[in-house]
Amino acid sequence: MTDLIFSIIIPVYNAETTIRRCLDSFTNQRFSDYEILLINDGSTDNSDAICREYADVNSKICYLSKENVGVSSARNLGLEQAKGEYVLFVDSDDYVSEDYFDVINQALTLCCPDLLMFGMANTEVEKRTWITGVYQEIEELNIARRIADAMKQYLFSSLCSKVFKRKIIENNGLRFRTDLSIGEDQLFIFSYAMHIRSISSIDALLYNVDVSNENSLSRKGRHYLTGQLMEVNRRMYAAYHATEHSPESAHYYEAGLAWMTYRSAYSCCKELLKFNCSAKQRRREIRKICKLYRAEKIKPVGWKCWCIALPVRMRWSRMIDLLICCKSKRRNARL
Repeated sequence: MTDLIFSIIIPVYNAETTIRRCLDSFTNQRFSDYEILLINDGSTDNSDAICREYADVNSKICYLSKENVGVSSARNLGLEQAKGEYVLFVDSDDYVSEDYFDVINQALTLCCPDLLMFGMANTEVEKRTWITGVYQEIEELNIARRIADAMKQYLFSSLCSKVFKRKIIENNGLRFRTDLSIGEDQLFIFSYAMHIRSISSIDALLYNVDVSNENSLSRKGRHYLTGQLMEVNRRMYAAYHATEHSPESAHYYEAGLAWMTYRSAYSCCKELLKFNCSAKQRRREIRKICKLYRAEKIKPVGWKCWCIALPVRMRWSRMIDLLICCKSKRRNARL
């Protein structure tokens, strides 16, 4: 058994303004059985010098620098180098709580789950928190139900609010898809979940998300979003079909997948708000997006899923446009 309990993988790209805060949140921890794999993905700012500065004085930090290929490639390099029993992922512009390792280690000691989920907070801008509740499950049906419920929440898609067993990752050859620029973390999480036999969740807020980065891709219009998200959905269905499930468990997984598929259609439509176009042009594009999703022939499961699926399947562009505009105004009012 390895002496290291945790491997923390942190991809870095042009993070000179945030990486110190991120690393300081780890070096101030009381817990000591961990390593930090700091992967510089071809930064062009002062990130390299800062990372080397921390690695030179802290033996727990392993610093690797590579050419810019993307965050998935950086995470995969981290997985290849990881030695800990458990793997966690952290973004270079975020930071963790003071009791991050203590709380996680205590939860793992109690029940040793294959997947542990914990809460996230964004207290600096939107002042929001995301938690999944408290539970421990080892029965296949209950695991499927918990995963399906989580898939209907934002937190499921967050890579940084979970603890993974490295053994499961390696035994099943799981890696991040480098041909995807969005949704690759969501696909990794779901593919991993298809191989677990236990799951736990704690309501501790251990991870703080920084959404103030003006250079974030999520703040810019992405023309490629629809094609990428549809490909993610297809690969999630492929991962689901590649593993065996009881009929009862299959119902829950199909419900979660259908929900994520139709929710992603709204994400694609909402992206149109970032472009300088008229309402008429936006609705025309919404109809195109709906047509593409309708062609996937994904059957909604449950009345709530039907509520979000029906406008997409019927190509009700005015209704969808109204919904995304109202949601955007509410979010802007919180900022």
